[in-house]
Amino acid sequence: MFRRRAATAALVLVTISGCRIALEDTVEYSSRTCAVSTATSCTDAVTHSDLKWIEDNIFNKCTFSGCHNGAATDAGRLDLSPGKSHAALVNVDSEIAAGPMLTGKAKLVVPMEPSRSYLLVMMRQLAPEQHDPPLSAPPASIGYMPQNAGGAVTCCQKLDALGRWIEEGAQNN
Repeated sequence: MFRRRAATAALVLVTISGCRIALEDTVEYSSRTCAVSTATSCTDAVTHSDLKWIEDNIFNKCTFSGCHNGAATDAGRLDLSPGKSHAALVNVDSEIAAGPMLTGKAKLVVPMEPSRSYLLVMMRQLAPEQHDPPLSAPPASIGYMPQNAGGAVTCCQKLDALGRWIEEGAQNN
């Protein structure tokens, strides 16, 4: 009971102070700040770094919104459906991001290298120069993700889970 109260108090303090919860790192978000959330899926994210959980709790909204579901649309070509997201993301060139030194393509997910994974640039809404190496910004017609979320930003805890999955090798688990 004491641990739960302490965790809740810490979460409230972090939220009020405008900081984010950092588990292993201290990534700073420059453009749109992620939100620390007490929603169950966000608090559960603290203990996850597996693709199955990420598909169910992060990518699920991306597929059921009608966007990244394998449809014959620009967004649909990036299929984040359960069982298909790994092949669509890991070591796959982004169709929109210019890569190293703004020539060539950036990879959506580079195993063990979150700072080189364009998916995190899009989801964390990082300024392109914060990518390693710097990238071009997404086209205005595409923008950062998630779209169709009513301005909502993915909670910090989920973004951290996604980062941990990449850092741990982006396994198909």
